[in-house]
Amino acid sequence: MYNSPADGGVILSCKRRITGIMSLTLIILLVTGMAQPIGIPSCSSVALCPVFSSAKGAVRHETELLDESPDGLPDIDGRSFLLFDALSDTFLVGKNCDEKTDPASMTMVMTVVLALENLKQDTMITVTADMLEYIPPEYVRLGLIIGEEISVRDCIYASLLMTANDACSALAFEISGSREDFAKLMNEKAEEFGCNDTNFTNPIGYPDTGHHTTAHDMALIMKKALENDTFSEVSETATYVVLPTNKYADTRTLNNGNRFVSTTTYSYDKFVAGKTGYSEISGQSIVAAARSDDRTLIGVIFGASDPELRYSNLIDLFEYGFLQYTTTFNDVSEYESDISEVIDRINVTVKEIGMITASSVTELQPFITVPSSRSLAGYSTGLDLSEVVVDPNSESQDLIIPVYRQYADGIRMVVGTVNVHVVKESAIIENDVDDRSRSERIRDIIRKAVIILLMLSALLIALAIFLRIQKRRKSLMNRKNTKVL
Repeated sequence: MYNSPADGGVILSCKRRITGIMSLTLIILLVTGMAQPIGIPSCSSVALCPVFSSAKGAVRHETELLDESPDGLPDIDGRSFLLFDALSDTFLVGKNCDEKTDPASMTMVMTVVLALENLKQDTMITVTADMLEYIPPEYVRLGLIIGEEISVRDCIYASLLMTANDACSALAFEISGSREDFAKLMNEKAEEFGCNDTNFTNPIGYPDTGHHTTAHDMALIMKKALENDTFSEVSETATYVVLPTNKYADTRTLNNGNRFVSTTTYSYDKFVAGKTGYSEISGQSIVAAARSDDRTLIGVIFGASDPELRYSNLIDLFEYGFLQYTTTFNDVSEYESDISEVIDRINVTVKEIGMITASSVTELQPFITVPSSRSLAGYSTGLDLSEVVVDPNSESQDLIIPVYRQYADGIRMVVGTVNVHVVKESAIIENDVDDRSRSERIRDIIRKAVIILLMLSALLIALAIFLRIQKRRKSLMNRKNTKVL
């Protein structure tokens, strides 16, 4: 039998392919073995994460105020008002916080939030008739005309600085294409922010059936707005110039209508963002944020009787909040000894009924706000086991244990929880056995794969040697038959 060099190349190629396939198979088996579960760890871990959040779907029937009967609270001219600590998500003081009312042009806060999330500021918007025709003629406008091209940035500044309804509408239509679709997006976002008494029907805030919010919800919308630095930058801008467009040859100068920025009488150095509103239904209204020593407070007033008074009232409310309340970081290290002691107690208790602690996770409210007088008096920490019951018949159980601060004035505040997962000890043993059996099976598969790979490699080597011998024999036979002429 004679093999040509081409045939030998094919054989070697086949050998390489088979070897490659087996190597790949071995790698897959090894990776699969590494990806197997390793069972329930018998350890305790402590993580720092928030307990209280305004997650989508959360139900809030009534705003829980930190201070229902505050001392020295300034008189606020308005049907409803609220002071909110954005760092700790604490509603400090207020009145009629859940009363539904018309937000008027404060609606634009939500529209601008969505514009900052969904549009690039350099994007050019071409104005259409749909953007303009529904706006009442007496409403404030930038003066946009059909076919005019204007940037998203210019529309944002015009919306917040001068309440330009046409510019704000342009943003909404650029995002969603229609009022109805944009209102749907607004309401989805409001629900996501934790607003449960808000419904928007238009992007600019003209009075409409079903268009309403509350002081509680307006505070949450402003909190979301503050997450984008651009919102604050625009709010604090005194003057902005819109350059000429394809349809308007002159510049447009926009002056900030917010008196916190535009006047010396109500100038407030802690002001970081805000928006006013007015309608016959809601009266004079305002939402604003102030910052001091890394604390951010949000104030909302609906239904003020005087446009000037809402500014002075809000300054008084901010100063009251910064002075009367203290916000501190809730450090997990303060509770570690309490947690360790409680877990030891649980271990002793559950061991008597054949159970064991499999894991524990601590969840803490990241920041805590309390009256300053209470904070100065000091506090102790602890875990409340009074409601914890272990079911001896359960194969596994989660024990939810409140973590608290006990203040010197006797007030106990729950600031988190410890979730201790306990299981039957037999289940741990069974899991360990299952893990060992799984590991043995994986090792057995790997051993067999290695043996098969070695056998195939040996077979291919033997075949190559055999072919080489055959080639050599045929060469010798050809030499013997050579004729001399």
